[in-house]
Amino acid sequence: MSAREDITFLVGSEVRIDLLRTLRSTPARPSDLADRCSCARETAQRTVSEFTDRGWAEKVPDTDRYRLTRAGDIVAESYAQFEECLDVAARFRHLLANLEGSTEGLTCETLAGTTRTRATPENPHSPINRLLELMDRDRVDTLRGVTPIVSRVYNQAVAGAIGPESDVDLVVDRDVLQTSAADYPDALERAERLSGFTLYVSPQPVAFGLVLVDGHAYLGAYDDGGNLVASADGDGDPFVSWARRTFARIRERSSVWE
Repeated sequence: MSAREDITFLVGSEVRIDLLRTLRSTPARPSDLADRCSCARETAQRTVSEFTDRGWAEKVPDTDRYRLTRAGDIVAESYAQFEECLDVAARFRHLLANLEGSTEGLTCETLAGTTRTRATPENPHSPINRLLELMDRDRVDTLRGVTPIVSRVYNQAVAGAIGPESDVDLVVDRDVLQTSAADYPDALERAERLSGFTLYVSPQPVAFGLVLVDGHAYLGAYDDGGNLVASADGDGDPFVSWARRTFARIRERSSVWE
């Protein structure tokens, strides 16, 4: 049997998936499996036999119980990961649909433990409000940021969070720098006076937002109009590690603003 045939067999019935999961947790008789999975005993017996034919299950010696083989355990684990990946893709579809630029390494595992926020007709400012919540603290020790737009709200949030002792690196592209210099000269002047603030200019357009504030990471996606429409944030690995690597890669290709 081919891998495609095995996949078709497994996903062809929700009962088969339930039986595989149940058998993974503990060896059992087909009759016990039928009771636990609320299916006919004939169905449980036939499915277990098909598992055995595929090398996914085997009979426990000197008993009438079955258990998964190592191959069956791999199948069960891989299916659980695949199902989780589909769930992540569904939950973050608005973020992923609007993400552009270098998002290398952004996987289901990376996003799985993060908080999702997206703009809706009822609350179009949810993603920016979420960012403001994360920035709402007396002072930050370390802040790393990448932004594709300039806005008064963002400037005020950063200004309110950083202080004389804060270590801040911010990356923008040339267009954003020009807009900042023209529309918000006071913000740039204040930033220049901070000894721990360094502004980097990316030679390539910045297409998404990224903020690392004291170990918490925030990723923002923008629409064509420059509106923040979806975000993911969290303080656990692997998301924070991904954000740090991504920021470092963008900063390395950028130059310090003089």
